Amino acid sequence: MHSGNRHGPVIRRGAGILALLLAMGLVLVPDAGADPIHRRDGVIFGIGIGVSQGEVTLFPGDDDLRVESGWKSGVAPQLRLGYAVVKNRLLAMIANQQWLYEQGILAEDKMRINAQNWNLVLHWYPGNLNNFWGGLYFQAGAGYANNRLTLLVPIEDDPHGNKFEEIYKVDEQGVAYQFGIGYEFRLGKSVAIGTQVAYVHQDIDGTIFEESDVIPINLTLNWYW
Repeated sequence: MHSGNRHGPVIRRGAGILALLLAMGLVLVPDAGADPIHRRDGVIFGIGIGVSQGEVTLFPGDDDLRVESGWKSGVAPQLRLGYAVVKNRLLAMIANQQWLYEQGILAEDKMRINAQNWNLVLHWYPGNLNNFWGGLYFQAGAGYANNRLTLLVPIEDDPHGNKFEEIYKVDEQGVAYQFGIGYEFRLGKSVAIGTQVAYVHQDIDGTIFEESDVIPINLTLNWYW
């Protein structure tokens, strides 16, 4: 599940997108003398949306039933709320990220897998705040993970317009670990837009889920107070 061959294409894709945005920043970010420093202190609230690659291992207790999904594409919304614990340098926040994937099974029936995590993440801005490198950051953290498996069957003549009905749903919890890199472009004194690429490992070790890995690539919008 953790072989380099499986991770390689995903990592290269994320690194390519980040490199492109960093190159854009060198062109788009004004000279420090003409633009005030982006000071990160106090409270931060942010939202994000993006795509993700994820894989999950199911049914760990039975070697005959054990399934590794392989890398699958999904959506990756994000919500963050935090506080700068050291002005301009370190930032701790709670991040809510998820990977949502659906797959057809048994004719028209569907299986939906959702991997969520709420992590306490430390952000470090190592660059000089007076120039382009001030927008670069690294992150690391850990927190609470929840994986959900839902089975859906098609229905007809639903008054609310639903095309599928849930017939089975189970949640299992565990621990999540997150590492990432990102960059922010300042739009105003207290607003920044950016991107980040992260790797999130979720250790569940339950009856349905053993573990999952998610690589979200997000565009973010953050407000500072």
